Amino acid sequence: MGNTSYTAHISNKKSAITSKSKLLGVAKHNLRKYKSDDYSKDNIIVLRGTDDLLQDVKNVYHQEFDEVIKEYNEKQKRADRKIDDYFEHVAGLEQDMAVEIIFQCGDKEFWQAHDDVKGKMYYVYSFLIGKLEEMLPEFKIANAVIHFDEASPHVHVVGVPVWEGAKRGLRKKVSKRNVFTPETLSVILQDKLREEAGMCFRYHTHEDLSEKSLGRNHDLSVAEYKVAKETEHLEQIQEQVHDADIELLASQIAYKELERRQTKELNEKTDAIVKKNEAMEQEYTDKKEKLECEISYLERKRNIEKSLSDMDKRESQRISNELEGKFRLFAPTIEEYANQVEADKTIDAGNSFRGILYEIGKLLEEFKELIKEGLCWFPRLMRWNTSKGEVAPVFIEKSSGYSYSVYGYMNVETKEYYSKETMQWEIRAYNRIGTVEQMDANIEAMARDLQEILRLSSEQKRLWDVYEGR
Repeated sequence: MGNTSYTAHISNKKSAITSKSKLLGVAKHNLRKYKSDDYSKDNIIVLRGTDDLLQDVKNVYHQEFDEVIKEYNEKQKRADRKIDDYFEHVAGLEQDMAVEIIFQCGDKEFWQAHDDVKGKMYYVYSFLIGKLEEMLPEFKIANAVIHFDEASPHVHVVGVPVWEGAKRGLRKKVSKRNVFTPETLSVILQDKLREEAGMCFRYHTHEDLSEKSLGRNHDLSVAEYKVAKETEHLEQIQEQVHDADIELLASQIAYKELERRQTKELNEKTDAIVKKNEAMEQEYTDKKEKLECEISYLERKRNIEKSLSDMDKRESQRISNELEGKFRLFAPTIEEYANQVEADKTIDAGNSFRGILYEIGKLLEEFKELIKEGLCWFPRLMRWNTSKGEVAPVFIEKSSGYSYSVYGYMNVETKEYYSKETMQWEIRAYNRIGTVEQMDANIEAMARDLQEILRLSSEQKRLWDVYEGR
């Protein structure tokens, strides 16, 4: 084997890409998004992606995770647990949201002697990236750029580590730790890719890469690599200009820049901690208030149920018989009511000029439950089985018992409200429950419910007012 070096550097510690600002910094360096006398944008070649590295990474997130996020959100009952944008979600977790690998074959001394074959590295690095995708498919490459404007040609590869197999949360997620394992770093990056690169390098340059050394074989981080490159650049300047004043000035500038960056990072972390604490305090306050309201509601409900248990059984039987007869007569009207709800049409319940209620108006008056001023619902009349559980329509009463328009839907058990726009597409005949055919078996239960409505409608309204904090 020859003496020509092979290195693979992976972003780690200070060079880890844990935020959008760091990703933008990588993009600025890799794609030469700045003016410099030392570097030239004309001497870089984009092998993967575009000149917008940030968007390239976002595209990988959409391709890999949009379907997974949709599945996850459909299972969440609480809106605050849903994820709107997985890229933004990971960017706020202070974890590796992307990974950068730098491959380099040959050092400064080698390329000074072989400047005529530098251009051949385009084929070597193109081949190497293809092998990386083949051997490590969990690393989804977003952008790859060859730099020919430095002493040694090298390639920057930025991608997203995608891991499947999580038992909790998302079934597929971003995870550097599970993709870049010690085995991955040693066997793939250092052994197999070194061998593949050596074969292609030998074909194009007629030179051999060196064997893997017995000493320090773990990868340098990208931070160490860039420090080494900057040190090399500084040594070149010092060789040309032997001036102690320039060296001192350079040290002072570097120290001030380091101090500025550390202060900025500290301020950003402090602000993030303060915002996180404020959010946690607000969430605790909201949950506490909601729990107190629910406790109050349950206590009042228990008192109501206890008072109902003491009612006269003969009165219950009378109401049950009366209700059974009414349901027999109202069967076509109930079907009409359900059809109107499913078609999202306004229900005309009567004629306010003549003072006459239509049959459907009589039915609605019997079963109307007030939620708050202007809103009512009919959970004992008809329900629909949806992704949110059993729901009944909430109506806005437009003209005091004569016209009702669907306003939204509410879960029959939890009383959680949903807008019409999010639920109407599920309100169909095949989802309908509590139909006329099923009502015979539920007459006795409905009688008790109606009894509660007739005798305690004012109490129910007051409970709703307490629940909504009036």
